[in-house]
Amino acid sequence: MSIILYSYDVREMVNFEQIILLLVSGQGSLLSFALLSGLLKKNYSNFFLGLITMVITLEILHIWGISMGYHSSKYVIPFWLFGSYLITPPAVWLFMQLNTQPTFQPKPKHFFLFLPAVLEISIEVPLYYGNKIFGTDYRLELNSIWHTFTEEIPVIVMIIVLFSFAKKLKILNTRLKIIKPTKSSFSQLSKLYFFFLVFSFLTIFWLLVSVFNFQLYPIIEVILLLFIFILGYINYFNPTFNTIPKVLKKDIIKEKFPQFYDKKELERLNALFEYEKIFRQQKLTLNEVATILDLPERYISGLINTYHNTNFNTFVNTFRVTDTIKRIKDPKEKNKSILGIALESGFSSKSAFNGTFKTITGKNPSDFLDK
Repeated sequence: MSIILYSYDVREMVNFEQIILLLVSGQGSLLSFALLSGLLKKNYSNFFLGLITMVITLEILHIWGISMGYHSSKYVIPFWLFGSYLITPPAVWLFMQLNTQPTFQPKPKHFFLFLPAVLEISIEVPLYYGNKIFGTDYRLELNSIWHTFTEEIPVIVMIIVLFSFAKKLKILNTRLKIIKPTKSSFSQLSKLYFFFLVFSFLTIFWLLVSVFNFQLYPIIEVILLLFIFILGYINYFNPTFNTIPKVLKKDIIKEKFPQFYDKKELERLNALFEYEKIFRQQKLTLNEVATILDLPERYISGLINTYHNTNFNTFVNTFRVTDTIKRIKDPKEKNKSILGIALESGFSSKSAFNGTFKTITGKNPSDFLDK
């Protein structure tokens, strides 16, 4: 009786595990598809994360297939052959570059990093069907050279990528101490630490299994399941989780102008506008501001872009609109017309003032100032 009950309990546990594997792999499939579609919108960060998620999802589905005996069924589709481990290192590296290096943009040459994975898949798929057709049972995984190429080399490259990832995180952490800290900035850093820890744990166990032949599949299975579940849960309740904050995307200063101290130069720039009111000069150009501050134009543009999250023209016009509103409400300026004050604040014409005012405040001058 006890043996029967034991067998029943084991069978029930196996069935429960199979259900969990199938549910999570379904969630992972939907998540992978959504992330991979980021390529259409040139959201490369999502696309490369989608590749990583796809490989993990196929691995979970592979585990489910083994437990269900799916691989030996008559009309089996060898989906597991498309989950090449060779996809993971370049995908993680490109994902890391996009999220930690603001000036990085993927180029066609970067996609050649996936050629080894394409080679593996293009060899294993025909071989699988060749075995089916000719009744052979040749398995490449038993070949030591192929095992090194598809299992050992990827994990070694992954370790190198993770060392680079750790270095980038350290640099990013230092950068965020200089940039005005925002909630999105800390969220970005927390997100990257989450991915770094998950990838590190997986790589450690991957190394132990592939190179040292440790039997740690249950632990790896749990990590894979948790990663897909947590990532899916986060993306459902926080769709912008994978979005790179603008403050990080536009922070090009440190990479191109390391000789300048941002905080000091930003104070000089702000003082020029706030106290010296240089914006009142009509048709003010970036070149003129750069000449006064004795700084490169691109550096000033980067300062404004990064720390004020806008471009030079909008930066100048915002000061002009604020100054105009303040002066119109000043009793000492009551004898001047709105246009007269606007021109003194730096606007070159009535049409330029009206258009800029509406763009910045969302209202016409008369609508805004009558209240």
